[in-house]
Amino acid sequence: MRAGDQRWLAIGVPMAAGGAALAAAILLLPGRTEILHVERRAHPVTVSIALPPPMPSPAPSAGPQLPALADTIKRADAAELATLTAQLQAAGQKVTTLQVAYDLKAAGRGTVALAYLAARPDGTVAGTWPLRIDLLAEAGQRDAAAKLFEAARGVPGPAIVAAAYTLERPDLLVAAAERGAIPRPDAALSLDLARRLERAGQGAWIARLARVGSDWRAGDPWLAIRVAQAAGDQRAALAAAGLLPGDQRDAAREAILTRAGDRAGLRQMLLARAQVPGTDPLPIAEQLLAAGARDDAVGVLAAAVGQGGPDGPAARRLLYLLGPRPHQSDVAWLRQRTLSGAPAQQLDWIAAYADRDRPGDAAAFLARHPLADRTPVLLERLRLAQATGDDSAGRTVLARLFDGRALSADAVRAAGDAMPRRPDPAQLAALLRARVATGIAAPRDRMDLAWSAWNAGDAPRTVQILRDYLATQGDDLPALRLMADAQARIGGDRAARPWLEKALAKTPGDSRAAAELLDRLGRRREAVALVERLRQATPNDRQLVALHARLLIADGQPGRARMVLSQQ
Repeated sequence: MRAGDQRWLAIGVPMAAGGAALAAAILLLPGRTEILHVERRAHPVTVSIALPPPMPSPAPSAGPQLPALADTIKRADAAELATLTAQLQAAGQKVTTLQVAYDLKAAGRGTVALAYLAARPDGTVAGTWPLRIDLLAEAGQRDAAAKLFEAARGVPGPAIVAAAYTLERPDLLVAAAERGAIPRPDAALSLDLARRLERAGQGAWIARLARVGSDWRAGDPWLAIRVAQAAGDQRAALAAAGLLPGDQRDAAREAILTRAGDRAGLRQMLLARAQVPGTDPLPIAEQLLAAGARDDAVGVLAAAVGQGGPDGPAARRLLYLLGPRPHQSDVAWLRQRTLSGAPAQQLDWIAAYADRDRPGDAAAFLARHPLADRTPVLLERLRLAQATGDDSAGRTVLARLFDGRALSADAVRAAGDAMPRRPDPAQLAALLRARVATGIAAPRDRMDLAWSAWNAGDAPRTVQILRDYLATQGDDLPALRLMADAQARIGGDRAARPWLEKALAKTPGDSRAAAELLDRLGRRREAVALVERLRQATPNDRQLVALHARLLIADGQPGRARMVLSQQ
């Protein structure tokens, strides 16, 4: 080779090599967008850590690329790219590790980008931390990405927040806050973290969040209640319930206490609620009963009754709750109710009381009551006397009841139902008269009343009662015969005859009663013949023997009568 050619080679080769290096440097230089991105990471704007910003996306390279370098990005391994980056930087070119890594990511070579960053001395600086998290997440290496959080020193807070959300690991943010790697999360971010931690079943991390985050409970009191209950912190759960709207607080507190099995706390809450004006006492009483606080339920209902009568909803529930035999304290309360209020109200309470105290004690109390002589009270006393079997007390009450006062049909019925077992005949007659007077008498009542008048020797009264009775019960044989007797006493046999004939027409022909009626009608021989026929069928019937002898004597045949009697 000539000396001239050697000179040109000595000059041209270095120039060609330099030109190639310059072209590679141009292609590896970061674009304006990437430079702005790096500047924002190096000098973040100070903001409150709230909801996470989106992960920054790498910007594509803006400078022109020579085919040789573009091919290097697409095919070279991490070691080659790390060496080339070092050579370019040594030659004074502005080539950054971060831009090369972003170019690799844009080329779809995330794994090579991770290896490249690991091979570069500045590949683990704070500026590359978000990209490394992104690359590891894309590669499915989430555990490895999570480990980078422990080394996130100098990384801007928003980048750490965004990375944690990318990995769906709220616990990593709590740990970062504990280390001081991010500012204290504000209420909005704390609430979102708490919700995510609850869904992930990480209750312990929520407790740690409470120490390093802001108070989020007002944003979601129900979540705060659930978290506190899961931790077994009843006091915190009740405090969170206080943050709910007014119409939800009581139900939430009740649910908290019920779930915790805190009967004492539930009782206190319900009793306090019962003191609020306008509160419906019935649901509160039922809840107290369910909690085993019967006496408190009775107290709530009794207070709700106030000065009212026993017919209101609270009073009816209270009386049902007291049962047929209340405690002595409840009996004392009932007695007090019978002594207060208007007379009509007292009478209502007397009926409720008399059903629930022991009959003897109730009878003694009502006998001393200021309203003891009122008809409703007398009827209660009469019923109690019957229940205790005290006929003497019953007759005493009846004497007061039938003193001429006006009695309603219901009162007369009640008196009849509660009559003593051995009533005074005069009082029984008074009851029958009252039944007739009030229009509730049964047919037999009129018959009983007629017998009472007959037994008292009052034939006209007997006739008067039977006339009304027979107007509807004309076939009643005993009534016809009694009418004949009463008519005979007033007007003799002539007055009695029509009634005897009616009685005979209703009497079976072959009967002792028919023989007696024939005798009274003066048809004695027919009567004797009937009795003789009857005796043939029943020769040992002593009543027929006596009737036979009496008829024979009346017919003037005493000898035959003696013979009849001697045969017995």
